[in-house]
Order: sequence, then structure tokens, then C-alpha cells
Amino acid sequence: MIEQINFHHWSMASKSKVSYIPLPTNGILDMQKMLTVNYYKLGILLTIDCPESNLVLKEFTRQALPYNQTYQWLLVTEHDSLPIAILRDLPLTIDTEMTFAIRNGLHYVLHDVYNPSYRHGGSLNITPMGKWNNSSGLDINLTQYKYQRRGNLNGLIINVSLAITHDPTPDFETYITTPVNRHFDTMHRYHFALIRHLREYYNFTMNLMRTDSWGYLINGTFNGMLGEMVAGRVDIGATPLIFREERINVAEFTVQTYVARACFIFRHPKKSTVRNGFLKPFTEEVWYATVIIALVNWILLYLTARVEIRLQTNASPSTLNTLPASETALITVAALCQQGLSDGPHLYSGRVVFFTLFLWALLLFQYYSASIVGSLLAEPPRYIRTLKDLLESDMPVGIEDIAYNYNHFATTTDEVALELHRRKIAPGKGRKRAAYFNVTDGLRRLQKGNFAFHVDVATAYKFITDEFEEDEICDLVEIQLFPQHHLGTVTSKHSPFKKMVTYGMRQIIEHGVAERLKHVWQYRRPRCPVSHSLNPVQVSIGEFSPALFLLLMGLMSAATVCLGEYHIRRQGMVQKYTQMLGCTTYQNSNL
Repeated sequence: MIEQINFHHWSMASKSKVSYIPLPTNGILDMQKMLTVNYYKLGILLTIDCPESNLVLKEFTRQALPYNQTYQWLLVTEHDSLPIAILRDLPLTIDTEMTFAIRNGLHYVLHDVYNPSYRHGGSLNITPMGKWNNSSGLDINLTQYKYQRRGNLNGLIINVSLAITHDPTPDFETYITTPVNRHFDTMHRYHFALIRHLREYYNFTMNLMRTDSWGYLINGTFNGMLGEMVAGRVDIGATPLIFREERINVAEFTVQTYVARACFIFRHPKKSTVRNGFLKPFTEEVWYATVIIALVNWILLYLTARVEIRLQTNASPSTLNTLPASETALITVAALCQQGLSDGPHLYSGRVVFFTLFLWALLLFQYYSASIVGSLLAEPPRYIRTLKDLLESDMPVGIEDIAYNYNHFATTTDEVALELHRRKIAPGKGRKRAAYFNVTDGLRRLQKGNFAFHVDVATAYKFITDEFEEDEICDLVEIQLFPQHHLGTVTSKHSPFKKMVTYGMRQIIEHGVAERLKHVWQYRRPRCPVSHSLNPVQVSIGEFSPALFLLLMGLMSAATVCLGEYHIRRQGMVQKYTQMLGCTTYQNSNL
């Protein structure tokens, strides 16, 4: 009684809040009511020598309260040894915070008590922790972080689940451990490599289970890996998960270990804003001004030629004197095309016009040819830059046939994405089925051009590196459908392994193991080499076709004029021959 009074005085003096709960007479303790508090940690002091102590432990276990760090246990006994039989049957975990104190007067010997996992068949572990006495106070020997000093699980079997979306070849174990065809299930196999390092770090054994889905909420129930966790069959996920609100209620997220990026990849089309490339260097206003200036020069040359014909008495029989209009027109065209001439004006006024025309044509040609060459060397403009641009273009699209893409279109509120799905992906006019493709088929269509394929870049980069030509790689453009996802390692809800996995994964990441594994399992983005701009520019037949069309039209015009001239000449010769024949007949009749 004296001790109780002293305890009351001490609690009031320290202004501690104390509640008293009487023990029921029927022997049933409502541990949920007694130990439910609105703060994170609660200390429990239990004298194990008390006859009712076994009842407290029994009811705590029966009512499924967890032996985790929420409850800080201090068990006290005055016996010389620990009650191993009682402690062995408690469902302790690696997360348990239980200290057992053996009292000898005012001297206490402290022991750290835990079990890696009672549910998984682990063994009770009792480690000397330190001591306490009235003179020297508390002396703790265990200075390491809890999950560092408890890091050896002695081969404890832990259930691990791995989601695989492709058929493993040649067999499952080889597929998930060997970086062959690493563009398939890259994220899953990379993360499984991290879990293997975690296994070595804590010395546990994996009971590996395979599933085909991360876990999505369908009709109120999770499937895949999350469904296994909800059912209590899986402890740790070997496949990382995206942080989603509905998953927080059924799983514990630990450390971010992976960044997944999927996007639309396509070869950007070459778009011409004018009728053909030969008209591209100048605007319409410049072309109109060029035609007008050429006409003015032609008129001036013609006038000077006519003046020259009048002033010269002994004019040479050149075409400039006999056909001044057509000859001056040819001189103007020759100047524009940088061609030479066989004749020219003799008057100084005509020569001034002649010199001015050729100088102007030289400057015009320099600007024109430089613009043509520059347009061929410069990178073509890319006008499809956003998801909205892709929607408004006439380019068909395809989506990788994988679960998270279906889930995105089923849950997104992005109007552009929904409109893209309605117009270019969902079955409709011109499409008998939805535009979902496997990776190989989608990337083959992408390589041919005029097709945008939404795919995980970890999968696409390997195919692009191996199969695409340099020009095809340099044509590629990427557009995000949704932001890149940050994924993390998960454990089952309220799992005692959560903090253990968190600490172990952080150690693996901070020591650079995760970065090294990225280079082993992930392909880098294919780069367009800097020297690509120095390669000769290939002109396609489509770009060169206007010149061929102009040549064809010139040949047809020349042939038509030639036939016309031939017909006229022949008609003239026939008529002349007829007249001559008539005159001969008349003379014969007179004779």
C-alpha cells in the first residue's frame, strides 16, 4: 500500500496523466479498450511474477494486438532466469520492442527479447542489453540501430510475390535472374534483383510466388500481387507499385526504388508549308517582286535593242536585231538562271541594263541557293510537341497491351487523353478492335513511320537500339501521356517487416547497388549522333518532283510547238508548190 501511495504522489508531482482501469472479475480483459490511445507509442510495465500477468499476455495475444513498436514492453521478474516457455509462445516479430528485466534488489539486468517472426516459424532471440542500478543509472550495450543488430534472420522463410507479364524463357528462374532479353519485364526483374540483395543483407529465404498483375481494384476486390497480400499469403512484393490512394489501405509503402516512364514515341513527319520545295526560299511577295523586276528589265532591254536597230546603219544579221522581243526575253531568263549568251547589246545604254540585270540576278541566285541548301541541312521543324498536337494530327496511334494502360484510361479525368482514346484507340469507325498492340508489333509499325506507339521506354529502347537506322533514331519524338510514375517496395498491411525492408532498401540504394543494377537491367535512350548533321542530305523523289514536272512540261511544250511549226511549214510549202504548179500550167497553155 505504501508503494502505491508513493507512486500516486510521484505521478501527481510529475504532472503525468494516469488512468486506472479495474480488472474484471470474470477474468476477461478488454485489451483494445485499455491500450487504445491517441498517440504513437505506449509503454507497458508488467511484473511477470504477478499471478495475473499470464492473463494479460494471453488476452493481448488472443485479441490480435500486435507486438510491434507501438507497445514498448518492460517485463520484470525477481527470478534468476527468464520464463522461456512463456516467451516462446508469444507471437513476437522482428519489430517487437520488449525488454525483460531481472531484478536483484536495486540492480536490474536487462535483456532484449524478440522473434524474427513467430508466424513464419522463427526462433526466440534473447540478447543481453545492459543494466540499471540506483547509483550508476542506465547502461545500454546495444547501440546499433534495431534492424541492424537484428539483421540476421537465420534463413527465415518469407513469402515474396513477383508479377511477370511476359512468358519466361527458357525457364522462370533463369528469366528473372539473368539479364538476357532485359527489355521484357525490366522493372520487375530489376526490382527482384534488389530483393535478392535484401535477402543477402538479412539472411532470409524467399518463398517466391508468381502472379501476372500488380494488383488493381476490380468490383471491390484486389487481384494480382495485392490480392495475395490482402489474403495474407504474401509478405513482401518483389514488384514495385505505383503510389495510389486505394492501395494505401491494403499495403505498406516503404522506399521508392524505381521511376517508370511510358510515352508516345513516333517518327516526326516532314511537313511542307508550300506547294513544293523550290518555291520555299522566298515568300509570295518576293516572287511577285522578282517577276515584276524581270519584266521591267526585259522591257528596258527590248527598248534599247529597238533603238540600236534604228541607229545602226550596217547592223549585223543577229537574232537580237532580227527578233529583238524574243531575244531580250531569253536574255532575261538566262540572267535569272545564271546561263551564258551568244549575243548582247552594243549600245552603252543596253549594256548598262544588261550589267544591272546580271548583277541583280547573281545576288538573287545566291540568296535562293543558300536558302535551299540551308533548309536541307537544318533540322526540320517539329510541330507535334504535345498530346493535344498528336490528337489533332492525322497520325494513327497505338497503345502497349499492358494492364496499367487500361487502368489509366479507365480512371483518368484528363479530357485530352479521354478524347484521344475515343477518337484513335477505342473501337469505332475504321477500327474493328481497340488499338492495343504487343511491343514488337507496335514498334515495327513505329519504325515504318506515320504511327505513334505508347510504350514503356525501358522496353522500347532496346528494340530501337538494335533495329532502327541512324536516320530513324534521329526522327524520334517522345510525348508523355501521363507523368512518370514513382514506384516503391511494398509489404502487407501492418507488416512487421515494413521498417526492416525500409532500412535494408535504403542501405542498398545509398551504397550504390541500385544504381549499378540500373546499368545492368535498363537500356539507355538511343542518342542521335552529333555527326548525323554532317551526313549528306538525301533529297526524296517527292521533293525533286516539281523539277521533273517542270522539265516534262517544257519537253511537251517544245514537242507541241515543234509539231505546230512543222505543220505550218509544210502547209506553206504545199501552198507554194501548188502556186508554182499553177503558174507552169498557165504558161504551157499560152504556148
